[in-house]
Amino acid sequence: MVLRASFWTWKLLNGEKIPDEMPTAYLMLDGDCLYDCAYCTHAKSSKTDPSYLSRVTWKEINIENLLANTKLFKRICVQTVNYKAYAKDILSLVQKIREIDKEVPISVSTRVANKQELDTFMNSGIDQVGIAIDIVNANLHRLYRGWPIDYTLELISYGALKYEGRITTHIIVGLGENDMELYEIFKKMKSLNVQIALFAFTPVKGTKLEKSPQPTLERYRKIQILRYIMFDKNQEPEIKFDENGYISDIKYEQIPDIQNAFLTSGCTHCTRPYYNDKPTNKVLYNYHKG
Repeated sequence: MVLRASFWTWKLLNGEKIPDEMPTAYLMLDGDCLYDCAYCTHAKSSKTDPSYLSRVTWKEINIENLLANTKLFKRICVQTVNYKAYAKDILSLVQKIREIDKEVPISVSTRVANKQELDTFMNSGIDQVGIAIDIVNANLHRLYRGWPIDYTLELISYGALKYEGRITTHIIVGLGENDMELYEIFKKMKSLNVQIALFAFTPVKGTKLEKSPQPTLERYRKIQILRYIMFDKNQEPEIKFDENGYISDIKYEQIPDIQNAFLTSGCTHCTRPYYNDKPTNKVLYNYHKG
């Protein structure tokens, strides 16, 4: 088992200070991925240093160090590369954490293979399982991820109905989809009570899509607002789309704290600092909480 921690989590585990509060421990179970997602640093064809996931450095840690410091965190989030032994290692890691800490919520994000595997995870001590959609356009989902989006949606629906409130998903803006496609997926996830962690596509050197552009900040802000008013404020917005399926106008009831739409989204206590952004950027796609 190769266990890594995001750079700030690694610093906390080693008794160092970080600039902002970070209540979630971000971990990664690492290995040679079985898949070849065109945008991922861990894809089979990627030439990126495997210690990266998106633009974040993940440093290898000793599991004993984690187990001695779980009380530092309000949530443990495990990103899992889908190598051959990933399922066995997820269950082993969760068991070890639960032996010393039965209370801390544990989230696991992985490419769940089938319903049986999902059932096993959900009954192992995991609080929430993230099944990433990533790409909402059906044709591009198959092209860039290598399997049909309907299979992903079927697994999410199965889990959401059987384990209410315990399934989450990731969606990436800027991989060839339009806003109408995002809206349709948002509505489906809302009906299933599946929370969305929203990302802006980040091109990383060494991946197949390294030369592809990020979405414009203006477009991403519209999608952040759409997610926020639907999921956090439980409003049904009035949306106008242009001839290409992009939002031209969005109307909703007045929200005094609308700026919170630009914070990271996902599980409780999620901050995910600088996943899409460099710390030197004056304007961020996702502002972290804290």
